[in-house]
Amino acid sequence: MKNFIYTIVLLISSFTKINAQFVGYYSLKDGGVDIQSSTLFVLEDHTFVIFSPGGNPIEGKWSDESKDKIKLERQIENQSIFSVYAITDIGNQGDIQFSPLEQLNLYVSFSQNEIKEIAYQPLFDEDWSCIDRNFQKKIPNKSNLMRLVSPSEGVDFSKDVKYPVASDVYTYNLLEKHSNYRVFIDPNAKVNFQFEIQKQNEDYIINRIDGYNPFICERNELTEKMLINIKNALIPWQILDLENKGVKVKKINPFQVEKLEVNKPTGKPLFISKCE
Repeated sequence: MKNFIYTIVLLISSFTKINAQFVGYYSLKDGGVDIQSSTLFVLEDHTFVIFSPGGNPIEGKWSDESKDKIKLERQIENQSIFSVYAITDIGNQGDIQFSPLEQLNLYVSFSQNEIKEIAYQPLFDEDWSCIDRNFQKKIPNKSNLMRLVSPSEGVDFSKDVKYPVASDVYTYNLLEKHSNYRVFIDPNAKVNFQFEIQKQNEDYIINRIDGYNPFICERNELTEKMLINIKNALIPWQILDLENKGVKVKKINPFQVEKLEVNKPTGKPLFISKCE
């Protein structure tokens, strides 16, 4: 029996060491003459991160397919496009700031616990086209709940949006000890992403499952400094800047996530487009 257990442990250990051969970083060769390519980092904890110029990081997990192949995938089920940070010890008490990357039909509601009927309003009007900008408002008085709503699947601004829209509702507590909030919005968090890495002799072949042609790339070793930089790069630079200035910042998670069929709101949008 002991010999059997030892054999199993040895096999698992051997398999782990074999697939540790994929840990490292790779250039995805998706750039151009004047454009830097994306970089894929495959980490020991069976996670991966892709950094692309001008885009948000893509995170996911990798699993063993065989001794010479791994599969990398991002699970989008229950994945939120919202990242909410609570900020303390800063001026402009009671502000909330939204930082969107793309146009989407999004809705918001501020309320108190005891409210019975929830009234949602569009986050932006239909003519909104300002990206990479920040939008700031005062949180309505006595509101201690914020509900953020996004389509379960990506639905961009269009005259042809069919309501009701299947949506995900994320409910957050707004606590008095936090003076301000910041919401980052990344629609790419809902985009499926799958590919494989296969080792053939000394070559590493990346094969994207969405139809791209496979290509050979080089695996490079990770360093401790890289791992620290990866951890920091997963935090928005605006938040890192506040932390470096000694401001207390905490990422908060919704205490409730629901599925909802959203009808077209009739209320005034929280932000009206005034793009320059």
